[in-house]
Amino acid sequence: MSELEYLLKRKQSLASWSDRRQAEAAHFADSHRDLLPRRITNAQLYGLGNVVRSARRYGDIERFIRHQAEKAERAGRLDVQDYWNDLKDALGKLRSEAQTLLRTLPLPAGMDNWEALDALHRELAELYVQHLIAHSLYWTPAQEESGRRER
Repeated sequence: MSELEYLLKRKQSLASWSDRRQAEAAHFADSHRDLLPRRITNAQLYGLGNVVRSARRYGDIERFIRHQAEKAERAGRLDVQDYWNDLKDALGKLRSEAQTLLRTLPLPAGMDNWEALDALHRELAELYVQHLIAHSLYWTPAQEESGRRER
């Protein structure tokens, strides 16, 4: 398989995966809705998005999330710590999905399997976080309150 064919098939696989997993990210956001936007701020969500987009390795993402959980623990905000730990677990589980996707994508000659797996895991995490942020910002308790007043 040429590198161009690999990149096209990879892009198609990622788009399909993203479409199927959007609901999971939305469910994660909804299950932590009580923390938004006061305990988990928009700035934290945007910071997460920036880290995920700029990470060179998946470990960079995990390190950021672990740091956020540790900060919350030191501040005594255990509900926020749980949010970050739950997110770390959700993104960590994407590794096996990256492995499954990678099996369907024959690597071009000379491409390292570990690097390809890490890059794919990073991209899956980026797509998941993108959906998570969009859903988290889409519906907040303030909007819910204003909706009730209009009825």
